[in-house]
Amino acid sequence: MRTSCISAICLCAMVTGQAEAAYTLIDGAIVDASYIAELPVEAHWNAAVRANDACDWREAARQFTIVQTNFISSPYAQEASFYIGVANYNLQEYDLANMAFTDYLQAKTHPRLFLEALEYKFCIADQFRCGARRRIMGTKRLPKWAGGIPLSIQIYDEIIAALPGHQLALQSLYSKGVLYWCEKEYQKSVEAFQTVVRRFPKHELTPECYLLINRVFLDQCQSEFQNPDILAFAQINFRRYEQQFPRDERLEGAAAGVLAIKEVYATGLFETGAFYERVGRPSAAAIYYHNAAAQFPDTSVASLCQSRLVQLGYQIPDLEKPCDSTCETLAPQQEA
Repeated sequence: MRTSCISAICLCAMVTGQAEAAYTLIDGAIVDASYIAELPVEAHWNAAVRANDACDWREAARQFTIVQTNFISSPYAQEASFYIGVANYNLQEYDLANMAFTDYLQAKTHPRLFLEALEYKFCIADQFRCGARRRIMGTKRLPKWAGGIPLSIQIYDEIIAALPGHQLALQSLYSKGVLYWCEKEYQKSVEAFQTVVRRFPKHELTPECYLLINRVFLDQCQSEFQNPDILAFAQINFRRYEQQFPRDERLEGAAAGVLAIKEVYATGLFETGAFYERVGRPSAAAIYYHNAAAQFPDTSVASLCQSRLVQLGYQIPDLEKPCDSTCETLAPQQEA
């Protein structure tokens, strides 16, 4: 099995023009020959620290990897994983950095740099969310062709589980909501923002999450305008926002967002009515125009629907009265 792995790595390295590295086995693991120790552990550790302090990230990563690989039982090896992650992060090797921080967090019951490691992992997740790519098979010998979105979600979930009430968890939930929104995973996006609202009701980001929830609903209804639940949920979200932050200056914008969703619904009904009108079915068209005007009277589309009803010779609905669920009894206006 090890022989086949080595062959696969070497073959891929040759394809990408990176076949110059040699490999060996240390304690049963495949290791780059450049990571073989030539000095005592303290000497390699001191060289790694000097490179780290000088921001020589490649040399720091190499020296810390030598410590981690060759001196597994040494106390230096446990700390080396963290600094390998730092070096790879600064080299923009984000997937390799994430693996190093994961090794560090899993190696000790109470890691000394626990919070710092999670902060780095959060930054890595944000890099992947913004488009950074991963290396194939997690090796530097292969190009950065793989997408990082699934890993980004995984890291956010790790942070949320590890620090459920921490500021870092809030930021992870917020970023996760934005990511799902961009991926058109509307329900998951709303759930992430709603978790922020529930867990952090007084945080400064909470009003923003209320606003984003309705913006997600607005995007969702563009393709699902016949789904009545979207508008209902958007209205509930707005009422909760208004109750919790009655003086927030963004309330007017939130109300406009709900109205925009109504406009989408009304437009969908209007366009359906226009279709029936074009194919010579004025009675069916009138039903849709009537429904749009009666159900969404505060939209701009309502006036267009009223105009079409007049042109077709049907009664204009009384917008002061509640609308019936159907308009099957709609009849043409009788001439005097």
